[in-house]
Amino acid sequence: MWKYVLLVLFAGCSLGSLSTITKIGISKGFSVGELLAGQFFIGWLVLIVLVVLSKKKLKLQGLKFILIGGVAIGCVSIFYTLAVSKLPASIAVLLLFQFTWIGLLLDSLSQKRWPEPKTFVSVIILLIGTFLASGVVGAKEFIYDPIGILLGLLAAICFAIYIFIMSKTSAEVPAVQKSFYMVTIAGILVLTVFSPESLFQGDISGEWWMFGLFLALLGNIFPVLFMAIGVPKVGSSVGTILSSSELPAAVLLSAIFLHEAVHLVQWGGVLLILIGIVISQWNVSYDQQSEKKQHNSL
Repeated sequence: MWKYVLLVLFAGCSLGSLSTITKIGISKGFSVGELLAGQFFIGWLVLIVLVVLSKKKLKLQGLKFILIGGVAIGCVSIFYTLAVSKLPASIAVLLLFQFTWIGLLLDSLSQKRWPEPKTFVSVIILLIGTFLASGVVGAKEFIYDPIGILLGLLAAICFAIYIFIMSKTSAEVPAVQKSFYMVTIAGILVLTVFSPESLFQGDISGEWWMFGLFLALLGNIFPVLFMAIGVPKVGSSVGTILSSSELPAAVLLSAIFLHEAVHLVQWGGVLLILIGIVISQWNVSYDQQSEKKQHNSL
């Protein structure tokens, strides 16, 4: 079980890097559409190579869930990137992080039961930690673009749906194939919404390829692939909590590369998020040992 937990944790950290890379790309003169086009086009090329190397026949099991997952991850990319372009990175991340309670709500409604107490406690700690880590506490101004706020919340809803759908996809379909289908669907959606002129007029620089490759690996390849493997094993609620590793990664990277001031309160919020993740996994090793003992006794 632990390897699946670590995969989802790493997927969250990978997604946490996107706001920093996007901010740097925009500062270099690229539009949101150009960055997203590079992310999905290069990501799609990489996945084609991985599918060919896997030498496995493409399967279409659970196509309904894969289709919804592809649309959801495409919408996350569109809404979140636009939110980052209109809001400070910390506020965009705070809005995105509402996916924690939204995801828990979706899972509870699906299973028609309340979440486990430790899961409920974890989400409350995560939300408090997210609020502190976002930098809202102590901020002098709270005048933000309302459209940006709406986009951030829409990204949160779509991300919660994506994690929920991932828990429903068939384990029989290889993760590489799931990722290929979903990134293809998401890429078509993104390129339908945005039509960056540089992509179609041949004005593609080395920098565009560089940003596209980083965004593809950290936004499409690693997180989509690792969640396709890990979330069906750990479940929707736990997957949602583990994905919260995104915010600590975002805060750390923004401090290093964007030179954003990170105050002590924010680091305290990051610590609370990590505590919330640990609480959600507190009895995993014990449960695994119990299951092994029961299996050996049979």
